[in-house]
This record gives sequence, structure tokens and C-alpha cells, in this order.
Amino acid sequence: MTGNGRTPNTGKRTTSFDVAKAAGVSRSLVSAVINGTPGIGVGPETRAKVLKAIKELNYQVDAQARAMKTGLSRCVAAFGDMKNPLFLQLLEGMQKACAERGYHVLISGQSEDDRDRLNMLDLYRQRRIDGIVTLDVTEYESASWIERVREYGVPYVSVEGYAKTEGVASVLADYRDSIRQAMDYLGGTADRYPVYLEAYEERPGRNWAERDRNAAYEAWCAARGWTPVVHRFRVQDEAWLGRYLDEAVADGRGLPPILINWSVGAVPLYRAAWERGIRIGEELVLMAGDNTRRSNAYMTPSLASVEIPYAEMGEEAVRLLLEPPQDEPAAKRRLRASIRPGDSAPNSARG
Repeated sequence: MTGNGRTPNTGKRTTSFDVAKAAGVSRSLVSAVINGTPGIGVGPETRAKVLKAIKELNYQVDAQARAMKTGLSRCVAAFGDMKNPLFLQLLEGMQKACAERGYHVLISGQSEDDRDRLNMLDLYRQRRIDGIVTLDVTEYESASWIERVREYGVPYVSVEGYAKTEGVASVLADYRDSIRQAMDYLGGTADRYPVYLEAYEERPGRNWAERDRNAAYEAWCAARGWTPVVHRFRVQDEAWLGRYLDEAVADGRGLPPILINWSVGAVPLYRAAWERGIRIGEELVLMAGDNTRRSNAYMTPSLASVEIPYAEMGEEAVRLLLEPPQDEPAAKRRLRASIRPGDSAPNSARG
């Protein structure tokens, strides 16, 4: 296989022979690293030496020729809403996993009519991509899209979508475990334990993630013989939050700790508390079950939250796409979240 780079100091065209010589390996191993040739095992150290030689020699692979020879483009499409910061986190993980395998990432933004989603199928037929990863809203379950994917035979993984659809590979966050972690972190006693606030945009409990979070909260309380206390409000409804705080203060028993499902729902709660002179982290202990916008560190005081591992989910999606398990090609992978401490729920405030 030839490249279009030039060997340093000589000006000659760099070839795979030059790369093999610099790396101290055979040309077949260089080809295996570049093309992902099946049946030829390449250890991580050997792969690293080949990739280093490729970089140092400025070796450029003729992608068109390679695609014609191998049927692979060494490129994966990432599809999602470019305005969604979660998509950027996903890309971070996808880029890492692709770079480790000698792949590139093609980014496709989301249009209102799904035209861009369908265009990716044409890219696959043209051998310009080898598979598709999409970041979907949690309730996404389009039968027509999956029908087209199967018709074209496209390797495909959804992140957050198709949680209940068999036969579709998905990477999902373990939202039940995330709430269990948050409740264990907050702690409590029989007369003072966290209430759960579910912020929603259109209607409460509309998707599997919210149902899983709510079920985990109720199970955590039930295991201790405590009555779950759940309130639902439309996100950004600061007036409702103000009334809730007023009623809780008037009760005379002190404000209970609050676990809110999204960090975006905590923003109006911060404002409502500030207007009433309620000090978050002291009089009101607060935590978010999903740091949706990665904004917790910039809030004052900093918001304790559960960090959903979107970068790791991007890595796992690439692994499932390019290295699907033999026994379960359409696997469901659930990744564990982690606690991000903050001043809104200091250790000293936990029961």
C-alpha cells in the first residue's frame, strides 16, 4: 500500500515498507494495523510502534484505494444534536476509542426532518463510513429507522435509545444505580430523609430513564421502611418551587434534603432559595441525579451531582460497533455513573 507523504530529508514518497522498517515489523503487520485485517493479531505495543512510525514519516494512506481493497473506510459516523453538550461529551469518548483503532469520526448534525440521519445510510453504501453511532433522546424507538438500518446492513449502535427494543445494540446509563448512589451519599434518618423532585419538560415520567430513577428512589425508601415523597414540576417553574419551599419552611420541621433528577432543574431552585434567604448547603441540602449540562461546578455553592459517563458511553459505543461480541451482537450495555461532590450537599450535612 502506498501513501502520499514524503520521507523526511529525502523527499521520496513514503511507502508502507518505510513504515515497516522504522517500526521494525513486517509490511503485513503495518497493513494489519492500518486496515484492521482479521486473523492477524497485533499487540498494543506493536500497534503503538507502527502508529508512531506512521506519524513520524508523515505516511498518508490513500483512503479510496484502501476502501476499494478492504471494503473499509476506517471512519465511523457520529450523529446527534450539535447544540447538545452531551453530544460533545460523547464525541470525546468516540474520538479516543477510534484513535486507538486507527479510525476517524465523521460528525453529522441533526436536522428537524431526519434527512441527515437517512443521508448516513448513503454514506455507508458509498463506503465512506463503516458504521453509525447516534446519541438519541431516551424515549427514541423509531421502528422505521431500524428497518432501514437492517435493510442496508449497517453496523449501528444507539446511545440512550432503544432501551426496550431487542435486537438493537444500545449503550445506556444505569439510572437506577445512579439514584441509589445519590441516596446513599445523602443518607437520612426516619424523620429526615431526601424527598425526590422530578423536573419535566412536557409530561412527567415519559421515558424509561425517569421511570428507572423514580423506581430506584421508591425502592431505596421502602427498603428502610420510609414513605417515598415525590413531587413533580415543569422545569423552570420557579413559582412552584417557591411555593414548595414556603410550605416546607412553614411546616416547622426544617427543610428536608432534596434529590432533584436534573441539574437544570436545580437552577430555578437556587433562585427561589436565594429570594427567601435560604442558604443552600446549610439550611437546604441539595443534590442532582444527573449533571445534564456539566454546570454543577459553576453554580454557587457548587452543586453535588451524579455524573453520567457520556464520554465512556462514546468509547463503549465504538467498541460495540467495531468489535461486537460474537454471542450477543446486539448487546445492551449499561454504564455506571459516579458521584461528583459539591458544597450543596457537604459531608457534614448528611445524616
